[in-house]
Amino acid sequence: MSEEVVSSFFFHSGDSAYEECELHEDLCDDLLHLSDELNLSLKQFKMPQKVCYVYNPTIYARHTFEMYIRKYCKTKKKIVYFGMNPGPWGMSQTGVPFGEITSVRDWLGISGPVEKPSPENPNRPVLGFECTRTEVSGKRFWGLFKTLCGTPEKFFESSFVFNYLPQQWMTDSGCNVTPQDFKKSEVDDLYKICDPIFSKVLELYEVEIIVAIGKFCETRAKEILKRHSLPRPVQILYLPHPSPRAVNNNNWDQTATEFLKKNNLLKYYTS
Repeated sequence: MSEEVVSSFFFHSGDSAYEECELHEDLCDDLLHLSDELNLSLKQFKMPQKVCYVYNPTIYARHTFEMYIRKYCKTKKKIVYFGMNPGPWGMSQTGVPFGEITSVRDWLGISGPVEKPSPENPNRPVLGFECTRTEVSGKRFWGLFKTLCGTPEKFFESSFVFNYLPQQWMTDSGCNVTPQDFKKSEVDDLYKICDPIFSKVLELYEVEIIVAIGKFCETRAKEILKRHSLPRPVQILYLPHPSPRAVNNNNWDQTATEFLKKNNLLKYYTS
């Protein structure tokens, strides 16, 4: 199933449908412009020496990344689920945050062409929706909200997902590395690039609650709110990452459901 994009050209100025369409397009365009601004600034960042390959699916998977934005991020959101960066078998293949292939294609209804990163690590090929690997983190994340919400529209009424960094980093052998694997001195310039962009995203969508997925995102969220003034107060909540690599994380669905109940968020995802 593909997203139908209806242009404001088909409405008349002054019509409520025209005005609503214009607002949706403006919001999506603003978010895409922030993504482009971030990517442009990241070109100036000197990668830690250990990083040999960089994949940016917001560039080579632009078709499906933009489909995600225009389909689901077209209204203001109370809650943002704040992730760190693309996973090798998820967003790096599909262009969608936590983008486990079957969840993206069959539940979110997003699919399409995915180009190749350049250079591409031969040990970690990008196959797009032809990839047969499953990203457990994405399967757990979207699987939980599929169970709770039934439809993706229910989730996106109040919430969306945004990654701090649009890049996946790899060693020469194809081993995945992330900003949290490096000393602060090696990635401090990265924070100076990414922090202001996330602050602008919070303001653009009038976010009231950040659900920081993992400790890295919790730390960055705290620093961003400390250093960047926003027009409204924003609450930070910590949710353990759904990665199977995390210790004692076999019951993530239960942990996440209890988290939603405890913080009075479950009401946004159930009838």
